[in-house]
Amino acid sequence: MRPFRLLFSLVFLLVASLGPLHAQVEAPAAANKRLFDRTVDELNFRTMETVYDKSFTRNKFPVTLRSHQARKQFDGFGGNANLRKLFLNYNDVSERFKNRFGKGRTDLAEFDKQLNALLIDKNFEFFIRVLPRDERVALIRSLQRNIKQASAQFNASEDPNPEDVAVDEAAVPPADIDAIPTTTATVAEDPTPQPETPVGSLRAAAGPSVRPLDISVRHDWVDYLALLLSAVSTLLLFHIIANVLPDLRARLDGLAEELEERQPTDASRPRKRPANSLPQDRYGDEDDPE
Repeated sequence: MRPFRLLFSLVFLLVASLGPLHAQVEAPAAANKRLFDRTVDELNFRTMETVYDKSFTRNKFPVTLRSHQARKQFDGFGGNANLRKLFLNYNDVSERFKNRFGKGRTDLAEFDKQLNALLIDKNFEFFIRVLPRDERVALIRSLQRNIKQASAQFNASEDPNPEDVAVDEAAVPPADIDAIPTTTATVAEDPTPQPETPVGSLRAAAGPSVRPLDISVRHDWVDYLALLLSAVSTLLLFHIIANVLPDLRARLDGLAEELEERQPTDASRPRKRPANSLPQDRYGDEDDPE
């Protein structure tokens, strides 16, 4: 009986010592998750408050509506059903941003990334479209300051060391000399959803890529337009060589013949006296008595 009590005491002490340790390990992650949810609520509240105050100049958005449930029960829209539906829809959509953090990566970089993704979301841009441009810019800058304040409160004690991350990325196994290099690579999928980005920015970020030999080239309208212009220019050049130049040459020949016909003949042309010759002496003819 005594050995059993001793064994039970040791197990109890072991569990009791591991309990606070486990709590200390999970405490920063749980605190960061609550900070993320609280920041999302604050961003949504600030956004709805700005749009509501712009829509109703005499009413103010209540400061107590800082949670999703409280904003869902709010009905101070003056009978405007469309505006109420707009607020309720954005309230539900913005609440889903809380699910973007807490699963997968939970470091500070992911924290900032997911919070800033709310400011470039298409639903956010659609919701604040009623604001003038200056007020939209002021609102976005205010929300960015709130994100920076939340990032300053983030507990980064569990984040990996940047030097360790660089070492892990650099620790690539040596390649097999006899192996044939492959042209395809496996792309790891990010478990967290990413915000939508324009196609032009994706192409600019990706840079030049090498096309595999087994994939056919896809031509767009620019290629076909360039081909059409090349064909038209070739036909135009052929038309100039075959038709325009011979006709122009025939006209020049006709003009040359016409000019030659207009010039006087040698018989009717007066003879020209040399410049250095003297006139003929006819004094002897005048003295003749005849």
